[in-house]
Amino acid sequence: MDAVEEIKTRLDIVDAIQEYIPLKPAGTGSFKGLCPFHQEKTPSFFANRPRQSWHCFGCDQGGDVISFVMRMEGLDFRDALELLAQKTGVILPSYDSKKSGDKKRLFEVNDLAARWFRNVLLRDPRAEEARRYVAKRGIDNLNGDIWRVGYAPDSWSSLGDALSSKDVTQDELTRAGLAIKRDTNSVYDRFRDRVMFTICDLHGNVVGFTGRTLSENAKEAKYVNTPETEIYKKSAVLFGLDKAKGEIKRQDKAVLVEGNMDAITAHINHFTNVIATSGTALTHEQLSLLKRFTKNIAIAFDQDNAGKAATLRGLDLARAQDFNLSVINLPPDAGKDPDEVIRKDKARWETAVKQAVGLMEWLYRNSFSGRDINKPEDKKLIARDFLTEIKRISDPVERDAWLIRLAEDLKVSPDALRESLKKTGLAPQTTNPQPNAAPINTEIPRQYHTAKTTDEKIIQRILAIVYLKPELKPLAEITFAKYNFALDISSELSNFLAIFADSEFEDQSLPVLEKELALTLRRLDEENQQRKRKILEQEMRQAERTGDQARIKDLLAQFNNL
Repeated sequence: MDAVEEIKTRLDIVDAIQEYIPLKPAGTGSFKGLCPFHQEKTPSFFANRPRQSWHCFGCDQGGDVISFVMRMEGLDFRDALELLAQKTGVILPSYDSKKSGDKKRLFEVNDLAARWFRNVLLRDPRAEEARRYVAKRGIDNLNGDIWRVGYAPDSWSSLGDALSSKDVTQDELTRAGLAIKRDTNSVYDRFRDRVMFTICDLHGNVVGFTGRTLSENAKEAKYVNTPETEIYKKSAVLFGLDKAKGEIKRQDKAVLVEGNMDAITAHINHFTNVIATSGTALTHEQLSLLKRFTKNIAIAFDQDNAGKAATLRGLDLARAQDFNLSVINLPPDAGKDPDEVIRKDKARWETAVKQAVGLMEWLYRNSFSGRDINKPEDKKLIARDFLTEIKRISDPVERDAWLIRLAEDLKVSPDALRESLKKTGLAPQTTNPQPNAAPINTEIPRQYHTAKTTDEKIIQRILAIVYLKPELKPLAEITFAKYNFALDISSELSNFLAIFADSEFEDQSLPVLEKELALTLRRLDEENQQRKRKILEQEMRQAERTGDQARIKDLLAQFNNL
């Protein structure tokens, strides 16, 4: 028996699903409940114990226990298997038990530390000031337990001494980031006299901590974080995502704030789709995590410019991954950050979230902020700032619409802005062949005649680019090979690939074009994988309806391989 079948044998699907949603008996071996994957008032979600399968007749989704956990947890197949393997005690193939054991031990050490920090905050006389601070920030005992807020006393060895009684070694303390080695063989506590905020990964494992000093005039850093460890990669963690992921999926929107307290205060006040970046720019890993639950992100900047700059650095990555971005404007008189706004007047925060504007609209307004359009030098600065953003827009119609709006508001001609784009190098110059140059040969080569005739113009534009840049011929060859295959997938891909062929890329450097092509081809592959998965899911549902167990097993194997 392989690992997949062993997991399914040991794990009853009804028991597994009831860890996430309540189910009620609905006939022999069947149970029903409200579907967790779409909103409904009448239960249409069914789990069948004899068949060990689930199906929702409302959204027409279904599968086995593994596919259910994949959807609920936002995991890929391997990660879902590892999660279920831990529950059932199954050893997966190519499973590095030593590495897994080391990581598990660091999770345990961090968990012991979180418990100890929490207990100190609640009961230790040394934590009196910390208790006043936590109460002032609106964290009661219940939410302190939920978020595992604690206190590290002003001591060089209190944590180390406490955990050594639990058989935690100095090496483990150091590897977990809880202690720092001295020049000798001893260690000392990393966190001292700080309120401790516990950082968890997507599944609720404790991976690290943020310690905030209680002294406003302290010479040391206001915040101290766990360093990079075997289990903590700052670029791959979003604070609060383990608690917010369900509501993010339900609302199909994540609200992104900067500080830990911003997220905690939001959740305490029932805004539970809020997560925090801990003041860093968004990373590829964080966006990949978010993509499992939503592609809609509303970003709340702090009022300070540094906060805006930190967040803006992550937006290009989000745009490249096709996230829908909007910006929440905090009321200037309500507070400097989401934490303060929510504690003062949560209705104003709720209104601000509802009134979030699209990223381009926010950038447009920000370009005008603090400037006088009646002053020529300010007009120039406004145009410079926003033309840079216009250049990022791939769709020529949308790009032109923003350019015309900018021209109207600056009281200048659109042609002047287009000329400014060219002069500043933000837009390509039109390349005119010399009078005696040979005409561009845009006849479609014989090997590309399989392409649909409606897409000939796109191919011709690619050939025109190759004529202007002969070194791009290898890229064009790859593009055509992928392109013809893509025509059978979706018309959307035709439009997407057209970006590469658009005339705006004519004078771009080879590395820029290679990057654009790589993004395009990756999108093609993702679309193709989605198409194959959809076909397999349809065939699996048909096999379920006919009770063809052999066919179901074969299709499941194909799905797992995919």
